Amino acid sequence: MRCTLDWKSRFPIAKWLPNYTWHSLQCDLIAGITVGLMVIPQGLAYGVLAGLPPQYGLYNAFMGSFIYCILGSSKDITLGPTAIMSLMVATYGRENDAHYAVALSFFSGLIQLLMGLFSLGFIVRFIPIPVISGFTSSAAIIIGCGQIPGILGMSGMPKNLVPRLHKTFSNIIKTNHWDVILGIACVLLLEALRRVNRMPVLYKRDSSQSKRIMKKIVWFVSVGRNAVIVFFTTFLALTMETHGDGGHFSLTGSIKKGLPTFEVPKLSSHDGNSTITTMQILTQIEGGLIVLPMIGFLESIAIAKAFARKNKYKVDPSQELIALGLANFIGAFCSAYPVTGSFSRTAVNSISGVATPLGGVFTGGLVILALGVLTPFFQYIPQAALGAVILSSVIHMVDYKLVKKIWQTKKTDLLPFFVTFCLCLYDIATGIMCGILAALLLLIYRLVVPRIDARQQEVTVIKINGGLTYVGIEYLISKIEEVSILCDVLPEVVIIDCSNMSEIDYTVSQGFLQIVTDLQDNDIKVYFSHVQHHVKSMLLDAGVEPLLFSDDYLDEHPNLFKSCEAESVSIESPCCDHEQRFWMTSV
Repeated sequence: MRCTLDWKSRFPIAKWLPNYTWHSLQCDLIAGITVGLMVIPQGLAYGVLAGLPPQYGLYNAFMGSFIYCILGSSKDITLGPTAIMSLMVATYGRENDAHYAVALSFFSGLIQLLMGLFSLGFIVRFIPIPVISGFTSSAAIIIGCGQIPGILGMSGMPKNLVPRLHKTFSNIIKTNHWDVILGIACVLLLEALRRVNRMPVLYKRDSSQSKRIMKKIVWFVSVGRNAVIVFFTTFLALTMETHGDGGHFSLTGSIKKGLPTFEVPKLSSHDGNSTITTMQILTQIEGGLIVLPMIGFLESIAIAKAFARKNKYKVDPSQELIALGLANFIGAFCSAYPVTGSFSRTAVNSISGVATPLGGVFTGGLVILALGVLTPFFQYIPQAALGAVILSSVIHMVDYKLVKKIWQTKKTDLLPFFVTFCLCLYDIATGIMCGILAALLLLIYRLVVPRIDARQQEVTVIKINGGLTYVGIEYLISKIEEVSILCDVLPEVVIIDCSNMSEIDYTVSQGFLQIVTDLQDNDIKVYFSHVQHHVKSMLLDAGVEPLLFSDDYLDEHPNLFKSCEAESVSIESPCCDHEQRFWMTSV
């Protein structure tokens, strides 16, 4: 596959920048600052979730925005830290060792960039919705349960889910009551403000200017709820510390001040007196180099397409891969771990009226300002508050409603969902790979056992629904024999209705020749009806006689098949073909 060399199309900024207006600048500034107030507290919380010092959640909250402004094809999406990617870094990285996280960003970005340049984004089509939903639901439970120790005021917990829960409840007597009260209060307030944000009254037009201003203030507070909660809890902890009444809350502690140094990433680490080489880090990361780039792209492109449809413009998947890949690759030079699109911040960005990707530059600028000025105050942020921010974000990622929809639509699709969900609780890479394998096995089964409807009487009508490939022809032959040759009373005529058969291959054409021979040997007439032109040409070339193609009988008796549906013998796979669409939730 050749690399795309149309470099002008690789810089979408060249399309919108010449038409940029003062009004667009105002819209981007407002949206950028609003999103910035969201990403600062989220970044700090996600940095802890990734198993790193909090400031690392902000290190990856600005460079991606700058890169995406130049290369991104969506005006709405915002790149930065997310709960899913933070969990992935915690899973495949090493706690409190940023070298692993930086290596993940560097190599994931490189892989995504190459995939974009060679237009390999189609690979993600092999991951169906049930697998994605199973993964995100499982990840939400892992992340949510991981915040319980922090809200209870505990530290030093194991990395894996079951040992973490066991140790947490075994040491429940050591709970810090101040942290529990603060954590529960923060979760309740965050959920209340989330509901306020969804009140229809906030989005209704009002003639009174005072009411419009008041609605804007309420909306702004509800959207920036994470920043509001973190600000007030930090102020509370700082006040108690200043007045000598500290020690009640478990605090984040001192963190490195200022901006990260822009330098070539150090892709090696140290373990005591020994050096861990880049190759050893890659060996330890293992499946992370496959899973992380794929999940990152899936998360980002799903969000970009959703908002592109909503706001009526188009995004280029290959260009999105290039933008995301370069954002991760260059982000590694700023000590960042992998980023992707955030659904919640993208939604706020869109609602705030962002006009172009330049809004991300203002978001990144606000993050840089926070790193340069506010880092001395970050040490007073209560851990329970950060845990509440994460818990409130991921609690809505468990997609229990999808299970009901899948059950109503196609029950067998629950297999890859539950395989992915259950195994991801044990190991993320194993869960995703096994879920994809289960989905592929279902796909193969649908090909091997095509959907066929048959009506048995003097004239037996067999209707083939969908395409027919070599893996399904033996099944078709056996079922035609079952409803014709092997019957107690042989039919006079067998009509094969091909109106819904869109494609065949050479093996199928030879299988039809065998069907014709077998039926004619038993003095049963056979006709092919409503065959599409390209399929008919292939069958004629294979040796099927032209006289066997006839639409007359079914045209003269249009209700022959429908009138006897109650008497029909349904011979079909329990899994009919259906359109697969990508879906992803991110926070």
